[in-house]
Amino acid sequence: MSRVSDTRQRTREAAAQLVAGAKRPHEITVDQIYAVIQQGSRTTINDELKQWKDERTKADALGADLPAAVADAMRALWVVAVEQGEVVFAEQRSTLEAAVADAEQQHATVTQARDDALATSTTLTEQCETLRQQITTLQTRVEFEATAKNQALQDGQALQQKLIALQTDTAEQIERIRQAQTDQAEEFQAVIASRDAAFQVERDTANERLEAAQARMLQEIDTAREGQRRAEQQMVKTRERLERQQASLAELRTEAGHHRRELAERDTRLGALAAAVADRDRMAIELAAARGQLEGLGTAMQSLETRAITAESRISTLLDERKSPATPRKKQGKK
Repeated sequence: MSRVSDTRQRTREAAAQLVAGAKRPHEITVDQIYAVIQQGSRTTINDELKQWKDERTKADALGADLPAAVADAMRALWVVAVEQGEVVFAEQRSTLEAAVADAEQQHATVTQARDDALATSTTLTEQCETLRQQITTLQTRVEFEATAKNQALQDGQALQQKLIALQTDTAEQIERIRQAQTDQAEEFQAVIASRDAAFQVERDTANERLEAAQARMLQEIDTAREGQRRAEQQMVKTRERLERQQASLAELRTEAGHHRRELAERDTRLGALAAAVADRDRMAIELAAARGQLEGLGTAMQSLETRAITAESRISTLLDERKSPATPRKKQGKK
């Protein structure tokens, strides 16, 4: 039962209580009813109270034409009927209201289900359309991939053939390069052997020339020393005149020592040349340097020979000068 129906029912009950308490129906007010029931709105109470008063007035008018006992019995029966009717009405109304609420709830549920079904249908329709588009796209992609696969297979076969041809050409080129390298290595070894033989010949020739120069130098030095000793024995009295010549001889000795050191350096260099036979290019450079040095040594030897000849000439001149004064004296003694 709703709150409004309860308010109307309690309004009638309160009015009956007030009548039973010696109140006349037309004297009952809304405030008196509200003071008893303490609920509902005054508008609802007023409407229900007016309806009750009208019903009460009709019952009183009907009871005025009948005997008092009959009227009282009818009033009691009327009250019971009204109360029973109100109870039945209230029950039916509650049932109908519950049925209406259930119907409204079912309607809302059905409406929600319908909306959900429509949304689901729309979603499914969209998904179907999307799936159709995806199927079309996939079919197109499959066809494209099949075409690309066939093209890739053809390209792979062509590349495989090119690779085989390239491998064959590469193998031939490698074989040609190996043969060329072998030929070049043989030629290089032959050139090295010929250069080595030529270097050996040149080295032997240089050694022979150097030994001959050393022997000649030693012989000339010994000869110069012997001449110097003889000159010292013969020119004791002419030492003052021979000081310059002795200085020259000292210079010659210094130069001879210098040449000896140079010869020692040449020997050292020749030893280095003999130790560096494996490095042919360097040996060629050092051989050229040795040749230049030998030429310088020959020039120095020629200069030394020239100086020795000059010294001998000076010694001869001094001897001639020494002998030339003695001859006139002897001639004067004979006279």
